[in-house]
Amino acid sequence: MTTRSPNEAELDALMARLSEGDRAAFDPLFSALNPRAVRLARARVDPQRADDVAQSALLKVFARASEFEAGRPVLPWFYAIVANEIRAVTRGKLHRAQVPLEAEDGRPREIADGHQDPERRAIERELELALERAIESLDTVSADAIATMLGRVDRPAIDHQSSSAFRKRVSRAYARLRLALVGASGHER
Repeated sequence: MTTRSPNEAELDALMARLSEGDRAAFDPLFSALNPRAVRLARARVDPQRADDVAQSALLKVFARASEFEAGRPVLPWFYAIVANEIRAVTRGKLHRAQVPLEAEDGRPREIADGHQDPERRAIERELELALERAIESLDTVSADAIATMLGRVDRPAIDHQSSSAFRKRVSRAYARLRLALVGASGHER
């Protein structure tokens, strides 16, 4: 009998329970998050290191469970921790990916090569959804500033003085987005 993977709302509820000390939430949460961490790590670091990176990220997720705010989505918080663990590995230049992520023209290699792994597409889609949920959690001014910087809406015509105010608004919006992604504690590790 195959068990169904929890949906996002169920993951949020499991993480909220775990953050409040309910140990019964650990196993189903681990079972749901571990494959996601492994897939993302395998997409970004060499295969020999991917499982270690995923395990280290999950250790951090569960060590910081008490910092998780019930009512917030778990996946943006989770993916931020996994991404930080991947950055820590790649920043050390110890275990760079064997194939560059981008082709010479700057496009993702899978697109430039004319194919894209279905697993990688699933990972990227889940990351995009996590980012969208984080943006949706922002106030309207911050969400609009992020949308402008992502090229989703045109930047308003502004004079030099307004340009400075806009840069400040974008800076604050990115800070709020970062908090939405990593959680209220602001810790990335």
